[in-house]
Amino acid sequence: MKTTDQIIEEWLVINCQSGDRKAFELLVKRWNPKMMGRVYHTTKDATATQDIVQEAWIAIIKKIRTLKDPRAFQGWSLRIATHMAIDWIRSNQVNRKREGIRQAAQTEFTEKNQHTNEETLSSLKKAVDLLPDEQRVVINLFYQESLSITTISGLLDLPIGTVKSRLFRGREYLKKMLENKLYQNENE
Repeated sequence: MKTTDQIIEEWLVINCQSGDRKAFELLVKRWNPKMMGRVYHTTKDATATQDIVQEAWIAIIKKIRTLKDPRAFQGWSLRIATHMAIDWIRSNQVNRKREGIRQAAQTEFTEKNQHTNEETLSSLKKAVDLLPDEQRVVINLFYQESLSITTISGLLDLPIGTVKSRLFRGREYLKKMLENKLYQNENE
């Protein structure tokens, strides 16, 4: 036999699926504390927890119509938030590694030749400006804004795979442009 809480939750989910904004607000009020706890338990980062939970609610509202069984809302929504927290952890680990590599490369490069560094940076900025809009936006969000692939995906409303491929193609283009520039400088 269903409890009153279960009946209310199912009713809220069904109404939310049919576009009732108030039902969604009540679902958020009801589940946000538990979701915050779950995500914080995973990330151990209060600021990231707030961002992840907010992104999770955005994903939930976009996908709620695909939920076939309203009774499954609790597990379904917490799974979404947990997966986003895990993605954040992975991204954060990659970003720390990337930052370490970036700092080491920057130190080495600066020590070798400051003038060449400024010239390369200028060339890089020009090359970024020449990228197709799709790639330039992703490159700028990823490197200048330091946003994760998941965040960029949500921000641009693109699949993660599309963001990754645009990032890859943009990097390859920039690599070729810089290699050509360095080759031309060596032969001058």
